[in-house]
Amino acid sequence: MNKTLIILIELQEIDRQLFEIDEKKGSLPQQVEKLESQAESVKSELETIRQTLEENQKELVTIKGALMDAEAKVKKYQDQLYLVTTNREYDALTNEIETVKSEMTEGEGRQLYLESEIEKLEELIATSVEQSTAFVEQLDANRDELKEKSDLTDARQEELEAQRAKLIKKVGQRYLRQYERILKARRRAVVPILRGSCSGCHKQLNPQTIYEIQQMDAFIECENCGRILVVLPGDDV
Repeated sequence: MNKTLIILIELQEIDRQLFEIDEKKGSLPQQVEKLESQAESVKSELETIRQTLEENQKELVTIKGALMDAEAKVKKYQDQLYLVTTNREYDALTNEIETVKSEMTEGEGRQLYLESEIEKLEELIATSVEQSTAFVEQLDANRDELKEKSDLTDARQEELEAQRAKLIKKVGQRYLRQYERILKARRRAVVPILRGSCSGCHKQLNPQTIYEIQQMDAFIECENCGRILVVLPGDDV
């Protein structure tokens, strides 16, 4: 039995696990980044709503003050009507009163709009704060879980890479290059035969080829996919 083939079978199993780790690790940073981006988006949106609420509240205070001033001004002009002595003065005061009342009507409309908007914004903030709190809690839980998985993955990866380094030293350069070339192209360089076929591409093998593979004393590549074909203990060939 070819010892190099046995080593490559072990190497293939290690590389299979390393591929799985790479896939898992590849998604972990993206998951964390996505969650953090979502959290930042919620925070930014909440800050914008609060800023809008503050601006509306300030404007409402200003409008209420302006309306009070306008009311006082109308009362003042109305009192002056009893003191005028000419039609010209009377008409001028009347025009001033109408102008101020028109401005008051516009201000009162704006006041009603702002009060309605402020009520909506306060309700939206209450809902957003509740959602944000729940989201941040979930984010923290996910981040801790992902970090734990990542730590475990890193430890396992280091262990596998150490095992791989030892095995590589036992493989001749020519066979290692052949293995690495197939691995790079196919992700699995060494595959067992299964029910008379290559388990990598499912190409049916002829009886003579199957017999030669069963001897496990030579490198036999699949004519279709190029993978190294082997027989593992207990396999249904």
